[in-house]
Amino acid sequence: MKRKKILLVLTLVIAIVLGSLCFVACGDDEDDDNYPVEGIWHAVAAWQNETKFTLGGQTTKIIDNYKVDFYFDFRADGSVLKKSVAYINDHILHTDNEEWNIFNVTWSVKGNVITLSSGKKFVIVDDEFDDVFPAQNILLRYKKEAATDDETSAQKHIGKIAAR
Repeated sequence: MKRKKILLVLTLVIAIVLGSLCFVACGDDEDDDNYPVEGIWHAVAAWQNETKFTLGGQTTKIIDNYKVDFYFDFRADGSVLKKSVAYINDHILHTDNEEWNIFNVTWSVKGNVITLSSGKKFVIVDDEFDDVFPAQNILLRYKKEAATDDETSAQKHIGKIAAR
């Protein structure tokens, strides 16, 4: 009788241990250490262009100030929207890039590295990442824009840009 009781208790202990192993969560802690990339990132390229011309024996110099605002909206679904706004002497140039466009890539993040499906990688350091504006070979330093409660997507962000 004592033997049956010990066997029954042992069987129950084994059953409880095996049952508890079934409920052990296999959490994905990998995402916890990833930088929160989702949101709008902004960079500015600026340069001057000096043009000299002579008219009637007098040389005149014109300095044009160029600026391009670049934006990436890294979306939660892995898609990316992009836009750029170009200025000359503080006046917006009309371009097709003033509206948000779908950037034909997806993104993922591991740690502090954003990887685009095109293979390009950006390393986030001190809440910034760098890229190069090839037309002028200018370093672009992207910074994440702070989102407010009523301003969480690129579509809501358009009004803010147009107001500048």
